[in-house]
Amino acid sequence: MENKGLMIINHNIPCSCACRYCFFRSCKKANGIEYYRGKKIAERFAHWRKERGISDFFLCYAISHCADYPELIDNIEFNKSLDFIGAKYLQINGIRYRDDLELMHYLEKVKEAGVVYVDTTFYGLERYHDYFANREGDFANLMNIVKAIKSVGLTPQPTVFVCEENKNEISDLIELIREYAGASCKVYTALQDYRGNGENLEEIRLTKQSYEMLPDNVKETINISRYKTEEEWLKANSFSQYTSRNLLLALRPDNIDMLETMTCDEIINYLVGLDESYYRAIPDIGPLAKLYGNSNCQKLYRQRDLLWMWQKQYIRDNKLELHDVTDERLCGSMRF
Repeated sequence: MENKGLMIINHNIPCSCACRYCFFRSCKKANGIEYYRGKKIAERFAHWRKERGISDFFLCYAISHCADYPELIDNIEFNKSLDFIGAKYLQINGIRYRDDLELMHYLEKVKEAGVVYVDTTFYGLERYHDYFANREGDFANLMNIVKAIKSVGLTPQPTVFVCEENKNEISDLIELIREYAGASCKVYTALQDYRGNGENLEEIRLTKQSYEMLPDNVKETINISRYKTEEEWLKANSFSQYTSRNLLLALRPDNIDMLETMTCDEIINYLVGLDESYYRAIPDIGPLAKLYGNSNCQKLYRQRDLLWMWQKQYIRDNKLELHDVTDERLCGSMRF
């Protein structure tokens, strides 16, 4: 298993939203550490990577739950210095409401720091979006942000979440976004991920029949080649084997003292150990498919969604007590 990179993540900023579909299970709270204390860990890894000459090992220092903190510009510039491609992208959901002048100033500052693309995630038209994001006025605020993004010369990169509950309003939503962002704006549409709160939303996962009935302007925004029904995955029986992983170092009040006493190599070995302990305790995807696969299921999944779903079922059934390396609030990994 090859280690491809390390994301150092600090969940120290509360989000103003509490989306039903949140990778980090944010509930308008934060559980991280002071920004510059975390940056010192990241700087140590930057020196470590340089000393070993492994420039292809990606490295970043990520702050969540939203891009609304006083050190934002420092973080963008720092990640740019690490040659992290993600430094050009800013996900902007959940920031506090600003008036037009404040918003323009905010966007001009991030542009000066090197941001090129700004992602705004929509969950449907106004009523459904505000309900899903758990914040009144969030939809109108995001639309205003999209308009402002374009006016300051940044590239809007809107993402639309589609499920059984909102499928009938996605076509109108895409057209409305393009009214604000420009007719040529590329809209990305995603089906739900099983990470985070996504595991609690299986009842609204899009089915193949629903996908086929979507209007063409919606279908063209979905990379459907990533998805198959559970039935199709099981019939094909050609699951990819993961050969690489990205490591995730979550900086938390309950681990930062320990991490500060460890060398970079010790931290890498610690994360690798968590990953390998987890995957040794659970069968591979083929045996899991035989245990839990539903050959009648017409819901659409990526392979990794099925793996995560079956892994969690196996853990429950066998009453295993494992450190969950797939929980992005904790230290862990992403295999691919």
